[in-house]
Amino acid sequence: MARGKKIKRLKIKKNGSIKIKLIAIPLILVLFAIMTIGIISSYFMRLSLLDEMKKKGLILSKEFINRAEDNSKALEIINKLIDDKILAAAKTVIRDQDQLSNTFLKKIADESGVQQINWFNSDGVIIYSNIDKNVGWTTPQGHSIYYFMSGTNNEFIDKIRKDSESGESYKYGYVKSADGSFVQIGILADEINKLTENFGNQKLVEAMASDDEIEYAVLMDNNLMAIAHSNTSEIGAVFSDEGSKSAAIDGIAYAHEVYYESKDTMVYNVIYPAVINEEHIGAVSIGYSMENIQNVISKNIQSIIISASITFILLGLVLFNTSNYAVKTINKLRDQMALLSSGNFSQNISQDLLSKNDEFGQISQAVNTMQNSIKSIIKTIRDQSNQLASSSKKLHLITQQSATAANEVAKTVEEIARGVSDQAKDTEQGFSSITELRNLIVENKAYIESLNNSTQKVNDLKNEGLEILKDLVQKTYINSRSSLEVQKVILNTNESVNEISSASEMIKSIAAQTNLLALNAAIEAARAGEAGKGFAVVSDEIRKLAEESNKFAEQINIVIKELTDQTSAAVKTMKELEKVVSSQSESVHMTNDKFIGIANALEEMKEIIQRVNDSSDKMANKQQTVIDIIHHLAAISEENAAGTEEVSASMEEQTASIEEINNSNSELAKIAEELNNQIGQFII
Repeated sequence: MARGKKIKRLKIKKNGSIKIKLIAIPLILVLFAIMTIGIISSYFMRLSLLDEMKKKGLILSKEFINRAEDNSKALEIINKLIDDKILAAAKTVIRDQDQLSNTFLKKIADESGVQQINWFNSDGVIIYSNIDKNVGWTTPQGHSIYYFMSGTNNEFIDKIRKDSESGESYKYGYVKSADGSFVQIGILADEINKLTENFGNQKLVEAMASDDEIEYAVLMDNNLMAIAHSNTSEIGAVFSDEGSKSAAIDGIAYAHEVYYESKDTMVYNVIYPAVINEEHIGAVSIGYSMENIQNVISKNIQSIIISASITFILLGLVLFNTSNYAVKTINKLRDQMALLSSGNFSQNISQDLLSKNDEFGQISQAVNTMQNSIKSIIKTIRDQSNQLASSSKKLHLITQQSATAANEVAKTVEEIARGVSDQAKDTEQGFSSITELRNLIVENKAYIESLNNSTQKVNDLKNEGLEILKDLVQKTYINSRSSLEVQKVILNTNESVNEISSASEMIKSIAAQTNLLALNAAIEAARAGEAGKGFAVVSDEIRKLAEESNKFAEQINIVIKELTDQTSAAVKTMKELEKVVSSQSESVHMTNDKFIGIANALEEMKEIIQRVNDSSDKMANKQQTVIDIIHHLAAISEENAAGTEEVSASMEEQTASIEEINNSNSELAKIAEELNNQIGQFII
């Protein structure tokens, strides 16, 4: 009864411990691994997106500088053409000064496309003009005309300025005659200002900042002052941060995260040195919105959480089913071993355990073999013990009869001798059975040792499998990272193609404007007659160059379209490859988790095998106790034999011998009772 309570307490104490380990520990490790992967992937994704944003900002800055340089050159060409137009009109007037009159100047103004023609005498007074109200105007001292009039230059192109009379902005040019008089040609500067504004840095900055990803764009000079800003209210602001100094002064590109106070948001500021026409004029600063990066990281975390939840549930179900199977089997084996350890060999192992084709089935068969062998040995010992008890009773009866009947002494001695002989045989058989039991225990320990070795081999194979899986995980990670790098290169190529396409369109636009200017120049040259022939040839050449530029731009567009189609296909392929690599990585991680579950189950099996081994040691100790009892019985048999010899030799000592036999028989009865008690602990 006490043994049954002890087994029950053992079951209550250990129940569920293996199951918890098989389910909870792998799930906790998987959860930790997924959280770690999520944090690391988000960190590296953020770094990658910032690096991509930096590259994009540097490319956009270079494009801005190239466009600013092209616009600067275009403005120079336009101003040169306007200057040439002014000087051509002035020289026409100088050449035909003998026809000077207001009407003549009006005709020249209409033909040459200028708005003002004023003829000054050597004293700086307008004596002829295509605008009647200008006649009689005198040049004041300090005026730009006064400096030209009193200077030695024969030609002079003034900067755009407001007319002192009308208040309108004009670009003026002057050419002196031989007698000191001179002509003034004026062209309205509205179109010039409009072109200058369209080709100016402010327009470029505003166009660049029109992208939704860009919070602001700034062009600053070497003094760190904003000379163009997408937020016009901040033009003139002075920067003092390290990045602005690095790019605008030292000529070193810089990128960092900053807080943009005007929009109350964090931006990634990319600052690039501005070198236009080989002159370092300052730096271009582009502030990219961090919102897209945060959105991408949030989506990544959401996808990881969803994937982790699905994986967690599936793994939990798999581990639950696997652990249920293992725990149920182990519990059955544990209960069987508990019965054996308590001495109950009557209950056989269930057939469903013996029929299993895995390691549990092998363990069950080994335990079943051991149980049957021990049961057979115990049964034999019990039978011999019963025979010994019966002989002891007979011997006791004989000694009683010997005390009352002397004439039956010989018969009694004979019966004692026969009893002693039987006892010796029984003792010998008991010793043989105990020896057989010892051999079975040794054989059982050998089986357990072999099972330990097999378990160790499985453990070694498991470790090798884990190493192979670890290497496969690393290679899968490298493959995934390489695919991402290739995808980035393709995306960068696609963006570069778009930038080339934009540049091509700009070339076409400039070519069209150049062609238009050349056509205008040709018309003006035709109006100028013989004097404009040379200029007509130049304008024709310019027109041809513009047409060739337009053709080349068309060819570039064709190549760009082909390249765009190819890169788009490559991007689609890389995205499909990325999905395959991600699926492969997930399968590898699931396989790795399976191996870890197997390792934990093996450790539990090793503990159970050790318990079986301990039980075998206990049985070996019991075997030694039985051997000692048998040896004791043998000694008693020898004493009985000596007693019979004494009875045969001397009848005088019959009483003493019978008393000695009676004492020995009592001791033998005690030994038989003790042996029965020992065997009685086993239930077969």
